[in-house]
Amino acid sequence: MPAADGLELVLHHWTGPGVRAALHYVHGIQSHAGWLRETGPELVRRGVEVFVLDRRGSGRSPGPRGHAPSAEALIDDQVRALAETARRRSCEQVAALGQSFGGSLLAAVLVAQPAHLDPVVFCAPALGQQRARAGGDPERLAALRALRGTAPAPLSLADRDYTDDPAELARMGADPLVVREVTAGMRAAMVGLEDVYTAAASLPVPHPPLLAVPRRDPVIDLDAARRVLAEKAPGTVERRFVTDRHYLEFSADRVAYWDWLAAAVLDPRGGGR
Repeated sequence: MPAADGLELVLHHWTGPGVRAALHYVHGIQSHAGWLRETGPELVRRGVEVFVLDRRGSGRSPGPRGHAPSAEALIDDQVRALAETARRRSCEQVAALGQSFGGSLLAAVLVAQPAHLDPVVFCAPALGQQRARAGGDPERLAALRALRGTAPAPLSLADRDYTDDPAELARMGADPLVVREVTAGMRAAMVGLEDVYTAAASLPVPHPPLLAVPRRDPVIDLDAARRVLAEKAPGTVERRFVTDRHYLEFSADRVAYWDWLAAAVLDPRGGGR
């Protein structure tokens, strides 16, 4: 899928006979579409086809690893991917899900380019995290916004924060596509995405979003994320899953998560609420 600057980004698609709705999935900062190797087929079995774009600089998409030239580029990439999802889908209804950093990106996309996506789901979302880490200090945020270039810095995230499943930990450790560092440009883009949706009066969604979270998250400040949703999307419905790791798809509660998510996508007004 061509980006505005000519990069050929990779859009993955899981589908099968009998799907009744489509889910556009926006992945997190370290992950890529390959992390949906079980989630994609499991949702198809439940009647939901899945689309996920490997973000530029991650997964099988090209570009400097862990880099984004701007928040605007990340938003435009997803807008183009949503257009491809709309073109290739097998059914009328399209939902969207933002996982971790993908939640912040999805929120910015919703504000910058409103689309009829129903339901909108946030999974352990990194909403408002840059502001929370900066303590709301305008000068610290301004310094982050001013960062430029591809100089990398390590992500201070441990694989065990994502999962305690030994098989998944082994896969993560051997995965050459995991993003372990992000660039100065990406750090500026993270703040830029927050600027987009925190400046908006509300998230333009047809119904209050759904929020899926672990009971404790070692990666995300869930209270900061909840505050953003309380202000921008009042009435958000939360579902808590029985894990204390960040990535629900790699947890012992994954089947319950797939069941809940498929029900939510197939019945936006009732499933999952």
